[in-house]
Amino acid sequence: MKILAYLRLPLTAIRLWLEADDAKYSFKEKLHILWVLFQLRYKEINGKKNTIISQEIFGFKVHAYDYTTLLFLFREIFLSKDYYFGSDQTKDRIVDCGANIGMSVFFHKYFHPQAEIIAFEPNPSAFELLKLNVEANHLKNVSCIQKAVSNNEVPVNFYVNEDKGSLLSSVRSDRGGDISIEIETTLVSKYLDTAVALLKIDVEGAEWLILADLKANAGKLEKVQHVILEYHHKINGEPSRLVGFMAYFEECGFEYNIKTTYKNKGDFQDMVIHFYR
Repeated sequence: MKILAYLRLPLTAIRLWLEADDAKYSFKEKLHILWVLFQLRYKEINGKKNTIISQEIFGFKVHAYDYTTLLFLFREIFLSKDYYFGSDQTKDRIVDCGANIGMSVFFHKYFHPQAEIIAFEPNPSAFELLKLNVEANHLKNVSCIQKAVSNNEVPVNFYVNEDKGSLLSSVRSDRGGDISIEIETTLVSKYLDTAVALLKIDVEGAEWLILADLKANAGKLEKVQHVILEYHHKINGEPSRLVGFMAYFEECGFEYNIKTTYKNKGDFQDMVIHFYR
């Protein structure tokens, strides 16, 4: 099976590269992306689980628990560029809710090297690598906070997986693993008192808790220029309520674009919504 995988390796890397929305990259950057895809796919074939590995990506040494997860995050963040917001400011302020191991932090530091980033990640395993990635790359103006953003500041149950490389962890049991741990929470509204270029949210179904916090602390979004979030539509077939979620952002003066795909009626969907002024 490995021989067949090796034979398919160049074609797989090229296919992944061609699937990418690479309009914002130079030709040299596109070649680097192709090389990274080739390396990650090669290492994925021979990789081990739950062992800290690393890969150079755009000048950063990125640590992860396995190459499969790292390949997924690279494609999801650097190739899709869903978190790109096109600011011309030299020192943007970014609040990242659900930073995981820090791939989104690397993405923002690549396009905005002087940015100040506040990164929240409650999962202990992911937070361990988030701190390692920030420290090993000597990233300046990055604060890592091991708390979940919610609508209050009381400890809650948080659900994780035995697989440290798993991306599924949440305050919702149906979006996390089968291991429950207690974590601290905080309010993202506390970090929106000064101008924020981007509020990024990827919290596996807990986005409604953040919305409740923002509603309870009216006016906090006035200083935010962009909100890019992953909205989890119809988790386990729950009733649709997207309109109720979007309404508050419309009331606060945001326009928006939505990116999503689905195959069948009633499917669960990960929607990327970019609110902007």
